[in-house]
Amino acid sequence: MRPHVATPLRLGLYVPHPESRLSTDLARGSAIVGLPLATGKIRIYYEGNLIGAENLERYRNKAIQAAGRMLHRYPAGYPTRAREDVDPREVVEVGAIDAKTYRIEISARPTDLSWWIDADDLADLGLIQKAG
Repeated sequence: MRPHVATPLRLGLYVPHPESRLSTDLARGSAIVGLPLATGKIRIYYEGNLIGAENLERYRNKAIQAAGRMLHRYPAGYPTRAREDVDPREVVEVGAIDAKTYRIEISARPTDLSWWIDADDLADLGLIQKAG
């Protein structure tokens, strides 16, 4: 029998490092959540909504989807190809997502995110004023 592993209270919220493989391998605007592993790598789950699902159009919803996969039967997680253990240099931590409420807190400046996250999503997150 495996020992009980406590579900984390928060997950890191990441964007790919602009010069990383992930920045070209993942769909622009993908939400990436993760946690550091004892190996020194970071386990990430991501959602890019490649199929165009209406309920995953917003960055916020993609982040919630990715977090739900990571927390599903933690630490095993949901079986998906949208999971990877990456070198910490592949990603930049930009915030966190609460594991119970899925409340997103962004610590990065909007200008540091705009290359990856669309303006409409930055406005939805309350980071910039919506144009118009």
